Amino acid sequence: MNIREIRREDIGTVINIINRNYNDIMIKVHSKDVLERFKEHNTVGNWESQMNWKQIFVVEECGEIVATGALANFGDNTSPKYCISNFFVQPESHGNGIGRLLFEYILQVVKGKGINLLHVPSSRTGFEFYNKMGFFRDHIQEDEADEIIWMTKSI
Repeated sequence: MNIREIRREDIGTVINIINRNYNDIMIKVHSKDVLERFKEHNTVGNWESQMNWKQIFVVEECGEIVATGALANFGDNTSPKYCISNFFVQPESHGNGIGRLLFEYILQVVKGKGINLLHVPSSRTGFEFYNKMGFFRDHIQEDEADEIIWMTKSI
């Protein structure tokens, strides 16, 4: 497997992986309204914009993109809030260690930046995975309107 930074020509594949997770996996525990709102932001233009301020990675297996994940600062220079973002593995590859591999890669990037706390706005379906990766539930936001569970990990 190969992990690299996203390229513009990867965006369509990444959007497809994310939408398949929304439609096949997350719909089982999230409301359709919330997922539709998430999908509205999953556009080529939005991804191109995110490429300017996030470090976005893809995982390739046999030349095919099978996962994506990003490191983003949702704070500012005075009060940074580094977060895992847009972290998805194609549904048929869930449970095969691809997410763990990508997470470990991003964690090395985090350590290289000297970041002490890492956050993730977890979906309900991602909670168990992030818990296994050492995150704990952070009561910043309790599964509110976006049906997101904030989690934090000390580095």
